[in-house]
Amino acid sequence: MRPSNGTILISVVIAGLVLGGTVYWETTGQPSPLCGGCYNYNAPGCPAGPCPGREALNVDTWQVNSLTNLTLNIRNTGVAGIALVAYTVKDAGGYQYSKTSWTGPYLNPNQVVALNFVIDGGTFTFHSGSWYYITVTSSRNNLFTFSIRA
Repeated sequence: MRPSNGTILISVVIAGLVLGGTVYWETTGQPSPLCGGCYNYNAPGCPAGPCPGREALNVDTWQVNSLTNLTLNIRNTGVAGIALVAYTVKDAGGYQYSKTSWTGPYLNPNQVVALNFVIDGGTFTFHSGSWYYITVTSSRNNLFTFSIRA
């Protein structure tokens, strides 16, 4: 079945509007819609604006100090400083201890800090060979969860 002349005309008009709009966009000094902003691999000619600060934390090492104390050496692998404000420790059975009014440290990018997580021992205690899940909260309300085996 052959398309009608009206369908062809509408297709040509739409294609012209799209191409004309793209040319207008590119010549008015606005960044291309193909530009990624702060992404590492922008199209040629795209401005590379600064990326917003990203928070990222990783555990380097950990150690169980007692039945109620666990130390994690945490590294800030992001590009923004991070202030920690709360933590929750959960065992594999789902029991948890939370410290919501904690004044944790401030970590600069690539800084490693030893963090002691103290629980009350009323709900659970740390035992060798068991899994624990530590969630820390940043002042920007980002959550970072680490799984460790004691």
